[in-house]
Amino acid sequence: MCSLVLKVLENFPFPRCTMNANAIHHSCWVQSNPLAQRFDRLSSTHTSDVAVVGGGITGLSVALELLHRGFSVAVYEASIIGGGTTGGSTGHLDAHPEIGCGELLSKLGETGGREYVQLRQAAIAAIEHRAANDCDVTRVPGYYYSEHADDASSLRDECEAAARLGLPVEWCDKPPLPYASVGFRIDSMARMDSMAYLRRLTDLVVEAGGKIFEKSIARVSLEEQTRELPIGDGTAHFDHLVLAAHCNKSDSMLLDIETPAYQSYALLAVVTNPPEDGLFWDNSDPYFYIRRWGSASANKIIVGGCDHRTGDGDTQQAQADLEEYVRQRFDVRSIESRWSAELFEPTDGLPMIGNVPGKKNVWIATGLSGVGLTLGTAAGWLIADQIFRGSSTLQDALSPARLSVSAITGAVTEMAAPVKGMAQRILPAKRIDPATLRPGEGAVGDVEGVHTAICRDKSGTLHQCDPVCTHMGGTVSWNEAEQTWDCPVHGGRFTNCGKRLYGPPEQDLQSPKADKQ
Repeated sequence: MCSLVLKVLENFPFPRCTMNANAIHHSCWVQSNPLAQRFDRLSSTHTSDVAVVGGGITGLSVALELLHRGFSVAVYEASIIGGGTTGGSTGHLDAHPEIGCGELLSKLGETGGREYVQLRQAAIAAIEHRAANDCDVTRVPGYYYSEHADDASSLRDECEAAARLGLPVEWCDKPPLPYASVGFRIDSMARMDSMAYLRRLTDLVVEAGGKIFEKSIARVSLEEQTRELPIGDGTAHFDHLVLAAHCNKSDSMLLDIETPAYQSYALLAVVTNPPEDGLFWDNSDPYFYIRRWGSASANKIIVGGCDHRTGDGDTQQAQADLEEYVRQRFDVRSIESRWSAELFEPTDGLPMIGNVPGKKNVWIATGLSGVGLTLGTAAGWLIADQIFRGSSTLQDALSPARLSVSAITGAVTEMAAPVKGMAQRILPAKRIDPATLRPGEGAVGDVEGVHTAICRDKSGTLHQCDPVCTHMGGTVSWNEAEQTWDCPVHGGRFTNCGKRLYGPPEQDLQSPKADKQ
């Protein structure tokens, strides 16, 4: 990944174009355990019963479940294990629904809602079991709270709805945070070291007979029944294909519309007044979330929040707002790292897990919101059951083919950023004088008559690219906080010099073209 504007890293000798060519983030987990390629790039033909595209927690969980059911499985990772969203996760493991307990009951009813919550509870238990007393998986209580006493009534309603869903809850007149006013506790949640668990899961897949390829991007072109794909420098043959790259890698435009991309920010702070060991998230929108970094570091906390649409927000301001939030509530001695991760938010509040619409042998898991550690784990047995038995729990409710009024309404609301990204191609471009760009700055506009994405990296070197995303033609925008080009249409991300980093795009940004103006 290209260089992030992180104060703790400013003096590190990173290459000019990419800070870490193996990752889209520089989370605290990666800082303490640098990534390294472990598996070969696909260079020939490989045949397996199932091909899994994506080597994060979802792809590896699906692979492990299918291996246990007797299938031969190959996992194809575009970067290296840990270089994607899982490695940038903050390691929260909770079962409280992202859309809220009351809303989940209205969508799925009490029976379906309980099944959905049980999936995530079972995922926490599965992670704990697979970690085998490693990966710092620690059971802790979770606290959903408000800083405003006036919210007591709505939070009590949510607490009662949580109890109906089978969550072990208890009302708290005063949650264990100095600035929290009201809320409730959910027992038996957990936290973990995301990167350590990903390495453990990788080992389990290999031990079970799975084959893993890194640096092997899949060029996904689907037919009604797809049996092979060009991947890396070779070709994968398979009976079943699982798309587990977090984003929508299928050709379903419906899934593109229903799973808009967001950035969520996080930091690791050393504080003198840490909270008790637990998970904390508030009722603001977007919400803030807090946890202890590790069992051996009580004075270090991870705090996240300030989400916004990818490619359509002030990234520097988001980082500043998050830091201000932390400093207003804790006695901060230092901030050791800052990063962000991309997530895909389903417009109706439920993940897309199952058969890709119109495809007989292709499955997908996307729209996992900010809780992909548990939902990705659950997707493992949901997709494995559908391939092995032909059905799974909540198959219709989570089907990528579903179409609900709330999904359509949400999709319409979310269209502003993509429309803006497309419109930039035809609107008059502002003129940019490269000499005025300071180190770390970038912009899209008219450079000597050519529509150009131009930036000056932290070392002072200028980079110029065609600003049109190679996925579906949106116009990228400059992410000054992370020194990347981000597309607001479907969340594609590129380095400062245009190299593909993440998301649906399969190719780098091109060189500037005069006919684009």
